[in-house]
Amino acid sequence: MRHPAREAINKFNKLLNLHEDPLMQDWEVECADALRIEEFINCYRTSASTDDERFTLMALILGSFEEYHGLETPKPEVWEKIRYILSTESKLHEDHIEYYSCLETEVPEEWFPITPFIRAV
Repeated sequence: MRHPAREAINKFNKLLNLHEDPLMQDWEVECADALRIEEFINCYRTSASTDDERFTLMALILGSFEEYHGLETPKPEVWEKIRYILSTESKLHEDHIEYYSCLETEVPEEWFPITPFIRAV
């Protein structure tokens, strides 16, 4: 399974003013911010220039979307932007898609809140 790349994490920490603690295990979860998800999507479109950067930033976007989904019903246009990226770059993001799809179980209680969205991809 592919993981966020250190150089890309460093770039986005600076670019997005994210504060990473050296003891963090999962940057994409700990830096996720539901209130900044559209900013992260825009950054993906304008500043993620390599596969490592796109993969890393998508991890942050999905972590943020999961938080966002927990706060309120997602705006269709927010999900549509994410869905479009995942669909058009599905090979690059196949690990994200597989992980959040929870294909090993059909029990919805064992899914992530965003699993139904990701499965639709």
